[in-house]
Amino acid sequence: MGGLLTYSVAGHRFGIQTPDKTVTRGILSSYASFTVENSTDSGHLFYFQGNRQVDIPDVPCDDVVQRDTVTYSLYHTVQGITASMQQNGREHRLFASPGYQEIISDVTLLSGNEAPFINSFLRLAYGVRAVHRQTIKVHASVIELNGKALVFLGKSGTGKSTHSRLWLQHIPGCTLLNDDEPILRIFEDGAVRVYGAPWSGSTPCYRNDWAEVAAIVHLHQSPDNKLSRMTPLEGLSSLFKSTALLRSDRENKDKVLDVVTGVVERIPVYRLACRPDHEAVLLSRSLLPKE
Repeated sequence: MGGLLTYSVAGHRFGIQTPDKTVTRGILSSYASFTVENSTDSGHLFYFQGNRQVDIPDVPCDDVVQRDTVTYSLYHTVQGITASMQQNGREHRLFASPGYQEIISDVTLLSGNEAPFINSFLRLAYGVRAVHRQTIKVHASVIELNGKALVFLGKSGTGKSTHSRLWLQHIPGCTLLNDDEPILRIFEDGAVRVYGAPWSGSTPCYRNDWAEVAAIVHLHQSPDNKLSRMTPLEGLSSLFKSTALLRSDRENKDKVLDVVTGVVERIPVYRLACRPDHEAVLLSRSLLPKE
C-alpha cells in the first residue's frame, strides 16, 4: 500500500512518498528506529518522491565527486540542482527545487538494488536542508557515557573507529552512538547535542538517541600520546573539514560555516596525538566528568 513514510533524525522530520510503504521500509532497514507513525506534522525538512523522470540539464557540470566506486555529478540551474550518481555501471538521478523542499528522483523505491542510491540522495537532502535549522552532519565517531559525548574527528584511516572500539573495551558503561555520520545540533539555549543517524558507514550502528557534547577531539596518529586544546581557529578548521557540504553551492558552504562557528564557540576542541592503546583512551576519558 502506497503513502507517505515519515522519519525523524535529530528532531527533524522528512517524508518519502512511495507506492508501497512495506517494500520501501524493507529497503531502508537502517531507518527503522527513526520512523514516525501517523505523522500529521507539516513542518518537514523535505519531501522525497521517486519514479519520476529526471533529465540532465544542458549546462556544464559544476562539480564531480569521486568516492571509491561512486561518482557524483552536480548541475546547478535557476530551476534547481540535478545530481547524478553512478556506481558499478548503474545510474540514478535526483532533482531538487530551490530550497530542497521538493525532491524528485528516478528511483522506484521498490528495488533493493536502489538502496545505496536512495540512501545517498536522502543524506544529501538532509544535510542541505538541516543546516538551516542549526544542524550539521559530520564525519566522526561518537562515544557516549552518562549522557555526555565525545566526538572523534580525523581523516579516513586515522583510527576514529579504533579509538571508539578501545573505549568500549576499557571504559565500563560507555556506548557507541554513531561510527561515521553523526548529527550535531545547536539549540536556542546554547546546548549542543549529538545524535545518532540512519547513516553509520560500515558499522551497523543506527541509534535514534542523543547526548550532550562535552568535547570534540581530532585524532592524529603518533608514536606518543598527547592531548592538547586547539585554538578557536584550529578547532573551526578541524570541524569544518569534517562537515558534509556542497562544494559547488556557496550558500550551503556559508551556512555550514555559520553553524560550525556556533559549535566551536560553545564546545572545546582538542587534538589527541595517539597510539591505538589504553593510555590514549584514558587521555580522552579525562575530558568527561568523573563518575
